[in-house]
Amino acid sequence: MGAAAFSLPLPVRAKAYQPSGPLSIVKFDRPGDASVNSYILVGPRSQVILDCQRTAVEAQQLVAMARGLNLPVEAIVLSHEHPDHVGGAQVVRDAFPDAALLASETTHDAIRRDGAAMMAEMKRFLGPVMPDAVPIPTRVLRPGERLRLADVEWRVDQLGPCEAVGMTMLHAEAQGILFAADLVGNRVTPWLVDGHTTAWLAELATARQRYVGVGLALPGHGSAAPMVALIDEQRAYLESFRTEVMATIGTAQPTPEALSAIRSKTEARYPGYPKVAPPPDLVERNARAVAAELARR
Repeated sequence: MGAAAFSLPLPVRAKAYQPSGPLSIVKFDRPGDASVNSYILVGPRSQVILDCQRTAVEAQQLVAMARGLNLPVEAIVLSHEHPDHVGGAQVVRDAFPDAALLASETTHDAIRRDGAAMMAEMKRFLGPVMPDAVPIPTRVLRPGERLRLADVEWRVDQLGPCEAVGMTMLHAEAQGILFAADLVGNRVTPWLVDGHTTAWLAELATARQRYVGVGLALPGHGSAAPMVALIDEQRAYLESFRTEVMATIGTAQPTPEALSAIRSKTEARYPGYPKVAPPPDLVERNARAVAAELARR
């Protein structure tokens, strides 16, 4: 495929959440397919950026929004290594060089090992809007570590495999807020190509008990909502998709006809769910990956 194989709309939007206390949260995204959320935690004296968008264009708009808040950026947090969350990190890091760049050991190692190749591959599809590299995180977050960001105490929770190999979340227990990243989405067509749906379902079952008190969960895609509602929706999607793949494909090699049938049934069951990634055949890619995963059981 050439560099113009995929295209992304440019308009962006912002939504503010105002939980109790001095913290406010701004969600940055744009409508349509391949949309991804970044969040800005706005405290009384500083701000923190959570995830950095996919392209340089979107990252520059995120930077402009952060600069408009007129507060120093104390940290930039990367939830996981997928390019829609880290692709714009170099732009954000260059804009705020004094901010610590935080990520888990899993994400740190993935970026160090595969970051350049990942960005080169994304350039094949999206062209020069993709930066050349992903900066190496400057500090590794440890599971269970407690941080004070934007004048709020957060616990680092590390889950995975799930949507990605690992998922770094931030839990403000006292406020009932969770940066859930891609553990859950909200009414979106997810990325299942990593082939971890069995482990993902297990993580969701555990998370449902752990985060029952979270009233404001911030997903990587879609609108914020209570965490239990997002978990139940994500589990239902994964379970129904796995059932459809097993019924249509089983352990055989997927045929174009079978993949087309899965896409038609999925889109009928979940109408209007935007895709979280640019490929127009995301549902078919998901079906191939899930079929291969289920065949290994």
